[in-house]
Amino acid sequence: MIIVKYEFSGALPNQKIILSKKCLIEEANCVLIFAFYQGKLVLVRHHARGWELPGGTREEGESIIQTVIREMYEEAGGELASIETVGQYLIFEKDQLVYVKNIYIAKVSILRELPVGYETNGIMLLDTIPEQFEIMNDPTFSSLMKDNVYLIVSEWIKDHRLNELTKTAK
Repeated sequence: MIIVKYEFSGALPNQKIILSKKCLIEEANCVLIFAFYQGKLVLVRHHARGWELPGGTREEGESIIQTVIREMYEEAGGELASIETVGQYLIFEKDQLVYVKNIYIAKVSILRELPVGYETNGIMLLDTIPEQFEIMNDPTFSSLMKDNVYLIVSEWIKDHRLNELTKTAK
């Protein structure tokens, strides 16, 4: 089996990223979520970094799917109806593997009031997936959105059945 993978620099200095549609390492320690609610892409506003996709770090004793569910609730007040894995990326800092992030696409069934006391302070619902050049030129977007992970994965999910934008934004 041939595994297609991409290698490129990360958004932060001294980072290298390896991205693949297949999971390269079984135990992920982080998640990134392309979540859709009523035909719109969900972004969250991190209090320090700006607008980004929901996601975060797996807690001890938690399954990776439990991490997806918890992070979506903590960062956006979202409850998920469907979750599917679309890929994984590895983040190396100074040649040391630091993060193994599984990438998910999800359908949000309910957006509740944003929980208080977490790292986000707002949500934005978008009718279209922003183009990479829009994100690169907008300082309100997190630097974590400004690497090739977002660019490549947004293409992967363009026609995915859970991406409601393909059905509503045309």
